[in-house]
Amino acid sequence: MPILGKSLATWRTAWRQREVMDTYIFPVDGPGPAADPARSLVDATATLLERMRRDYPEDLTQRKYALLVKRLKHPADRTLVILDEAGEPCGYCHLTYGDTENARIGLRVPVSAQQGYFWDDHVFVTHRRRGLHAYSIARRLELLAADGRTEGLTMISRGNTASRASYAAFGAGRTRQHLVLRKVRRTISLPAWIWMPPA
Repeated sequence: MPILGKSLATWRTAWRQREVMDTYIFPVDGPGPAADPARSLVDATATLLERMRRDYPEDLTQRKYALLVKRLKHPADRTLVILDEAGEPCGYCHLTYGDTENARIGLRVPVSAQQGYFWDDHVFVTHRRRGLHAYSIARRLELLAADGRTEGLTMISRGNTASRASYAAFGAGRTRQHLVLRKVRRTISLPAWIWMPPA
Protein backbone atom coordinates (compact mmCIF):
# COMPACT_ATOMS: atom_id res chain seq x y z
CA MET A 1 0.00 0.00 0.00
CA PRO A 2 1.52 3.37 -1.02
CA ILE A 3 2.49 5.78 1.76
CA LEU A 4 2.53 9.43 0.66
CA GLY A 5 2.69 8.20 -2.92
CA LYS A 6 5.67 5.87 -2.35
CA SER A 7 5.74 2.09 -2.00
CA LEU A 8 6.75 0.46 1.27
CA ALA A 9 9.84 -0.95 -0.45
CA THR A 10 10.88 2.56 -1.50
CA TRP A 11 10.50 3.83 2.07
CA ARG A 12 12.57 0.91 3.36
CA THR A 13 15.34 1.71 0.90
CA ALA A 14 15.18 5.38 1.87
CA TRP A 15 15.56 4.41 5.54
CA ARG A 16 18.57 2.19 4.83
CA GLN A 17 20.23 5.03 2.88
CA ARG A 18 19.36 7.73 5.43
CA GLU A 19 21.71 10.46 6.55
CA VAL A 20 21.55 12.47 9.75
CA MET A 21 22.70 16.08 9.79
CA ASP A 22 22.95 18.39 12.79
CA THR A 23 22.62 22.15 13.19
CA TYR A 24 25.17 23.76 15.50
CA ILE A 25 25.53 27.27 16.89
CA PHE A 26 28.66 28.74 18.46
CA PRO A 27 29.61 32.15 19.91
CA VAL A 28 31.85 34.65 18.18
CA ASP A 29 33.78 35.18 21.42
CA GLY A 30 33.90 31.53 22.48
CA PRO A 31 36.83 29.14 22.91
CA GLY A 32 39.04 27.94 20.11
CA PRO A 33 42.37 28.97 18.60
CA ALA A 34 42.87 32.52 17.37
CA ALA A 35 43.28 33.12 13.66
CA ASP A 36 46.95 32.99 12.64
CA PRO A 37 47.77 36.43 11.15
CA ALA A 38 50.36 34.83 8.85
CA ARG A 39 47.50 33.19 6.97
CA SER A 40 44.61 34.87 5.20
CA LEU A 41 41.08 34.37 4.00
CA VAL A 42 40.27 36.22 0.79
CA ASP A 43 37.18 36.57 -1.35
CA ALA A 44 37.28 34.20 -4.30
CA THR A 45 37.64 35.55 -7.81
CA ALA A 46 37.29 33.81 -11.15
CA THR A 47 41.06 34.07 -11.65
CA LEU A 48 41.84 32.53 -8.27
CA LEU A 49 39.38 29.70 -8.82
CA GLU A 50 40.96 28.99 -12.22
CA ARG A 51 44.34 28.68 -10.51
CA MET A 52 42.92 26.30 -7.92
CA ARG A 53 41.29 24.19 -10.61
CA ARG A 54 44.60 23.97 -12.48
CA ASP A 55 46.75 23.20 -9.42
CA TYR A 56 44.34 20.86 -7.59
CA PRO A 57 42.31 19.08 -10.30
CA GLU A 58 41.54 16.07 -8.12
CA ASP A 59 40.32 18.16 -5.20
CA LEU A 60 38.49 20.71 -7.32
CA THR A 61 36.62 18.81 -10.02
CA GLN A 62 35.16 20.55 -13.05
CA ARG A 63 31.68 20.23 -11.59
CA LYS A 64 32.72 21.77 -8.26
CA TYR A 65 34.73 24.49 -9.99
CA ALA A 66 31.69 25.49 -12.07
CA LEU A 67 29.56 25.58 -8.92
CA LEU A 68 32.04 27.85 -7.10
CA VAL A 69 32.17 30.20 -10.11
CA LYS A 70 28.37 30.34 -10.12
CA ARG A 71 28.34 31.24 -6.43
CA LEU A 72 30.38 34.38 -7.15
CA LYS A 73 27.17 35.90 -8.55
CA HIS A 74 25.30 35.59 -5.23
CA PRO A 75 26.06 38.69 -3.12
CA ALA A 76 24.69 37.21 0.11
CA ASP A 77 27.08 34.24 -0.14
CA ARG A 78 30.78 34.88 0.35
CA THR A 79 33.03 32.26 -1.20
CA LEU A 80 36.38 32.55 0.58
CA VAL A 81 39.75 31.04 -0.29
CA ILE A 82 42.11 29.87 2.45
CA LEU A 83 45.70 31.02 1.88
CA ASP A 84 48.62 29.71 3.92
CA GLU A 85 51.73 31.57 5.07
CA ALA A 86 53.21 31.42 1.57
CA GLY A 87 50.04 32.70 -0.09
CA GLU A 88 49.22 29.28 -1.51
CA PRO A 89 45.48 28.52 -1.95
CA CYS A 90 44.80 25.55 0.33
CA GLY A 91 41.03 25.27 0.19
CA TYR A 92 37.82 27.23 0.39
CA CYS A 93 34.87 27.92 2.67
CA HIS A 94 31.69 30.02 2.71
CA LEU A 95 29.92 32.57 4.84
CA THR A 96 26.32 33.70 4.37
CA TYR A 97 24.63 36.57 6.19
CA GLY A 98 20.95 35.90 5.55
CA ASP A 99 18.35 33.15 5.24
CA THR A 100 19.48 30.51 2.78
CA GLU A 101 19.00 26.88 1.80
CA ASN A 102 21.10 23.79 2.25
CA ALA A 103 20.81 22.78 -1.39
CA ARG A 104 22.28 19.32 -0.79
CA ILE A 105 19.27 18.28 1.29
CA GLY A 106 16.74 20.90 0.18
CA LEU A 107 16.31 22.43 3.64
CA ARG A 108 15.67 26.09 4.37
CA VAL A 109 18.22 27.54 6.81
CA PRO A 110 17.05 30.61 8.74
CA VAL A 111 19.95 32.94 9.61
CA SER A 112 19.19 35.78 12.03
CA ALA A 113 20.66 39.28 11.91
CA GLN A 114 23.05 38.27 14.69
CA GLN A 115 24.33 35.17 12.92
CA GLY A 116 26.48 34.06 10.02
CA TYR A 117 26.11 30.68 8.32
CA PHE A 118 29.29 28.64 7.81
CA TRP A 119 29.07 26.04 5.04
CA ASP A 120 30.87 23.95 2.41
CA ASP A 121 34.31 24.03 4.06
CA HIS A 122 37.04 22.17 2.18
CA VAL A 123 40.81 21.95 2.68
CA PHE A 124 42.73 20.30 -0.15
CA VAL A 125 44.13 16.88 0.77
CA THR A 126 47.81 17.86 0.58
CA HIS A 127 47.23 20.72 3.04
CA ARG A 128 45.28 18.86 5.71
CA ARG A 129 46.50 18.40 9.31
CA ARG A 130 47.94 21.92 9.31
CA GLY A 131 45.14 23.58 11.25
CA LEU A 132 43.80 25.35 8.17
CA HIS A 133 40.19 24.36 8.74
CA ALA A 134 40.37 25.70 12.30
CA TYR A 135 41.95 28.85 10.91
CA SER A 136 39.07 29.32 8.45
CA ILE A 137 36.56 29.05 11.30
CA ALA A 138 38.47 31.48 13.54
CA ARG A 139 38.89 34.03 10.75
CA ARG A 140 35.21 33.88 9.79
CA LEU A 141 34.31 34.47 13.42
CA GLU A 142 36.49 37.59 13.31
CA LEU A 143 34.59 38.73 10.22
CA LEU A 144 31.29 38.21 12.04
CA ALA A 145 32.53 40.15 15.07
CA ALA A 146 33.62 43.03 12.83
CA ASP A 147 30.09 43.08 11.41
CA GLY A 148 28.58 43.25 14.90
CA ARG A 149 27.28 39.69 14.84
CA THR A 150 27.50 37.38 17.82
CA GLU A 151 26.96 33.83 16.64
CA GLY A 152 28.01 31.33 14.02
CA LEU A 153 25.71 28.66 12.59
CA THR A 154 26.57 25.52 10.64
CA MET A 155 25.20 22.13 9.57
CA ILE A 156 27.36 19.00 9.69
CA SER A 157 26.71 15.43 8.65
CA ARG A 158 26.82 13.21 11.73
CA GLY A 159 29.36 10.95 10.05
CA ASN A 160 31.80 13.82 9.48
CA THR A 161 33.75 13.41 12.69
CA ALA A 162 36.65 15.64 11.61
CA SER A 163 34.42 18.65 10.92
CA ARG A 164 32.45 18.10 14.12
CA ALA A 165 35.70 18.07 16.11
CA SER A 166 36.90 21.29 14.43
CA TYR A 167 33.71 23.17 15.29
CA ALA A 168 33.50 21.67 18.80
CA ALA A 169 36.78 23.43 19.62
CA PHE A 170 34.92 26.72 19.07
CA GLY A 171 32.10 25.82 21.46
CA ALA A 172 29.63 24.55 18.87
CA GLY A 173 26.47 23.16 20.45
CA ARG A 174 23.94 20.99 18.65
CA THR A 175 20.47 22.56 18.44
CA ARG A 176 18.56 20.54 15.83
CA GLN A 177 18.91 17.29 13.92
CA HIS A 178 17.70 16.46 10.43
CA LEU A 179 16.84 13.00 9.12
CA VAL A 180 17.53 13.06 5.39
CA LEU A 181 15.71 10.49 3.22
CA ARG A 182 16.99 11.28 -0.26
CA LYS A 183 15.25 8.38 -1.96
CA VAL A 184 11.86 9.92 -1.17
CA ARG A 185 13.08 13.55 -1.08
CA ARG A 186 12.11 14.12 2.53
CA THR A 187 13.97 15.83 5.37
CA ILE A 188 12.53 15.57 8.87
CA SER A 189 13.81 18.11 11.40
CA LEU A 190 13.65 17.52 15.14
CA PRO A 191 15.03 19.15 18.32
CA ALA A 192 18.45 17.85 19.33
CA TRP A 193 17.20 16.27 22.55
CA ILE A 194 14.96 13.73 20.77
CA TRP A 195 16.66 10.37 20.28
CA MET A 196 17.34 9.46 16.68
CA PRO A 197 18.84 6.15 15.49
CA PRO A 198 22.28 6.51 13.91
CA ALA A 199 22.59 6.36 10.13
